[in-house]
Amino acid sequence: MVCIMSGASRQLTLFLYGCCVAALGVQAEEHCPAERHQAAQYVAAVYEHRSILSPNPLALTSRKQALELMNQNLDIYEQQVTIAAQKGVQIIVFPEDGIHGFNFTRTSIYPFLDFMPSPHLVRWNPCLEPHRFHDTEVLQRLSCMAVKGEMFLVANLGTKQPCHSSDPGCPNDGRYQYNTNVVFSSNGTLVDSYRKQNLYFEAAFNTPPEVDHITFDTPFAGKFGMFTCFDILFLHPAVRLLRDSEVKHVVYPTAWMNQLPLLAAIQIQRGFAIAFGVNFLAANIHHPSLGMTGSGIHTPLKSFWHHDMESPEGHLIIAQRLECHAPAF
Repeated sequence: MVCIMSGASRQLTLFLYGCCVAALGVQAEEHCPAERHQAAQYVAAVYEHRSILSPNPLALTSRKQALELMNQNLDIYEQQVTIAAQKGVQIIVFPEDGIHGFNFTRTSIYPFLDFMPSPHLVRWNPCLEPHRFHDTEVLQRLSCMAVKGEMFLVANLGTKQPCHSSDPGCPNDGRYQYNTNVVFSSNGTLVDSYRKQNLYFEAAFNTPPEVDHITFDTPFAGKFGMFTCFDILFLHPAVRLLRDSEVKHVVYPTAWMNQLPLLAAIQIQRGFAIAFGVNFLAANIHHPSLGMTGSGIHTPLKSFWHHDMESPEGHLIIAQRLECHAPAF
């Protein structure tokens, strides 16, 4: 069910993030210049995905077997892109861990990792150039989905980057492994990527040596910021991104386990949107038995959200006529 939050829940989230803003010294300044209050509207979607998980994430497997599992999740993604395209969606966000799952070791996750070239160094359209790099099958499928749906697409996957022993930070196995968000434009080009900074008991991944402060531009809504799950509770990158007054929107893949009373997914997402005066597109994983549900498209003025501890099915949220709003205080 999609609901609109108001009343006591709104007051609590305002209080929580008001405290956060005050403590960090971030001004709740005007994020929308007066001349842009009538900016073009856009249509956004987030998908809360019940991922198909590996029956034994600790077991070693082959790349072929890993792709077989990941393609089952990607098939579901593709179905949702098709539905979203029929509704005129211009940007869609998928959750953290939605493609490969979780609870891996550093070794057991390796077959699930795609090679990630730097979008800042290489301009690449995986759908049109599928053989340019090895081990990029997941990136190729995501790129082609963006093309098929004619929309920007944000997804999370595991990635690998080889390193040399001359690099003092290079792990013993000769590679960095990152929890990574990617953004594709509507023509399938890899626009940018973000490596999760604040890992939450994720032994399979490395912390990036430097914080990624990633923003990307769209033709329909201007500049978006991007970070992942646990990052939302930290100065870097989450709060730091919003010091850029041009960032009016945030995309947020997450695999959030609800913890009451103060760490419920919707509560945190909604609070962030209100406190910083942004549109916040949050896609959570859907595993109610693990307490994992709660996705939404939140503006400073209202919130369209999904939280379901009973249904085993995923859920697509679409919000029409999103635009830039001023902060609520």
